[in-house]
Amino acid sequence: MKRIIRCISVVVLGVMSLSCEDFDLGQSFLQKPPSVDITIDTVFSNAEYARRVLWNSYDKLPFGLPITGRKTVMNKGTIEGLTDLAHTAVNDSGERQVYYPGRYSADIENGAISTSVVSKYRFTEFGAWDGIRHAWLFYENVDRVPDMTESEKNRLKAEAKILVAVFYADMFRHYGGLPLLDHSIDIDEENLPVRSTVEETVNFIVKLCDDAIACEDLPWALPAGEVSNWAGRMTKASACGLKVRVLLFAASPLFNSAEPYYPGEASDKRLTWYGNYDEQRWRDAADAAEDFFRRMEENGFYKLVEVGDYSTTSYREAFREAYYARGSSEMLISSHRNYYRMNEEPLIMQSIRWGGFCPTKEYFDMFPMADGSDFDWDLYGKNPFVNRDPRLAETILLDGDDYRGTPVETFTENPADPVNYPKGRHIGSWPFDAISFENGFGLYKFALDRAGSLFNSRQCIWPVLRLAEIYLSYAEALNELGETDRAYDYVNPVRNRVGLPDLAEGIDKEEFREAILRERACEFGWEEVRFFDLIRWKREDIFTRHLHGLRIYRHKDTGEYLCEPYQLEERAWQKPGGFSARCYLSAFPSDEVNKGYGMIQNPGWE
Repeated sequence: MKRIIRCISVVVLGVMSLSCEDFDLGQSFLQKPPSVDITIDTVFSNAEYARRVLWNSYDKLPFGLPITGRKTVMNKGTIEGLTDLAHTAVNDSGERQVYYPGRYSADIENGAISTSVVSKYRFTEFGAWDGIRHAWLFYENVDRVPDMTESEKNRLKAEAKILVAVFYADMFRHYGGLPLLDHSIDIDEENLPVRSTVEETVNFIVKLCDDAIACEDLPWALPAGEVSNWAGRMTKASACGLKVRVLLFAASPLFNSAEPYYPGEASDKRLTWYGNYDEQRWRDAADAAEDFFRRMEENGFYKLVEVGDYSTTSYREAFREAYYARGSSEMLISSHRNYYRMNEEPLIMQSIRWGGFCPTKEYFDMFPMADGSDFDWDLYGKNPFVNRDPRLAETILLDGDDYRGTPVETFTENPADPVNYPKGRHIGSWPFDAISFENGFGLYKFALDRAGSLFNSRQCIWPVLRLAEIYLSYAEALNELGETDRAYDYVNPVRNRVGLPDLAEGIDKEEFREAILRERACEFGWEEVRFFDLIRWKREDIFTRHLHGLRIYRHKDTGEYLCEPYQLEERAWQKPGGFSARCYLSAFPSDEVNKGYGMIQNPGWE
């Protein structure tokens, strides 16, 4: 914890020197103050300076994509590369350097990020503790700011609590129980907090959300006049939605079970599970979702983006607006970074070109046909890229799709028949590196047209939490409570907004659960949902199964496809005996555990 404190100790001048390039909710704030030495008393004697302390906390929000100039998850890879959705080809990534070869350990978590040897979450280095301290620093001092109204002070203090809750909610999914900080710790402070139980951690996060929800000065959604400059600020809806996510995760079998997922001291002390199974935890998640939708009906603004909203004209555009657009009616919590610039190749583009976002055949197969029926290679293999769920083409770059006015060619030459199956892979006016399609597929989501109007000069926005997740989480909780008939009412709107029909009726509880997990995979690719769905449901069967790429050949005359699946390289987890339940949660840095202040290691990583 001493190391954490050093990491999060405030250097006020550093806070005051943040620029718009570092963090920008809109276009016209966070200008640099005079370049002079500034004390904490100076900061909180001026409203504009004081706000920037909180903006610094916003700047540390989780961001799941590679971004230039930042310490990012997996370096040039993403957490999806640990799931069945993607298999990373870029060597300069955490997947290939740490997880695929089976090198992960508590010692890997030590030290600064300086190479590709980086894990899915760095306990002391991804900014959460810095964000937590700045949020509490603001909360504790804002009342003495003379030129700020009481209403704004109350609102911003509520935002600070939500920020703390977001940081903890993110770490909770990686580690379980955590040291709980309810104030800004000084570097010389004694009696540092030890690790709390899962139950205490959940209650702490939920209380932060409830406190914010109770604030009369915190709006349910941003007022219309604030959206253009302030989209991304926390709202009551942010707190209500985050509460649903945390309670659903806590209710899932990883923590809510008759047995711990892995034995050890941390499990004995209830740091990695509740100690029992209780159906009430599913009811708590359902009640939180019900409260969210009641408030949404009363207060408006938030809704699933549908065709016609924001001038969208297709299901794909509506879906894109939901996950990509700043200030959309579906964005509950979003993380903002600097802008994509003309004549620059940001890290996300480098990662895509070098194979950091290669989807798998398993992911491609998950997306249903446009009529809602399951995709079937025997029925649709002659052209598997048409008449599919619109989210497929918005997520994966498909052969034949329009790309900046030119049909996409992702097929390659069939060595057995190079005359009738010629070489393709020319995408618009910019050929991608072949490794971009290492598995036979390329990424479309978030990168879009790469260098065109959809991408350039757009702010780098990543959806931390979207409204569609609340719908599907409510459906899941209701199903686990035996109320599957009601659950359909919350999964079907997510399907309908992209033109899919209602989910087939009459399926049992287990089938419905699988349908929800599949729906979440299709909806939230590269939004850090799939990985946590798999660990909370302890899906060793998915982590250990072999994944496949696809060799795609297109006949030059008939246009029919010949597609040949092939097994991708084995990950350590997919080899006999290579996966252990201990992998469900991350290890704390061994150096941190060895300091002796009470940090108990997660089981299996001791």
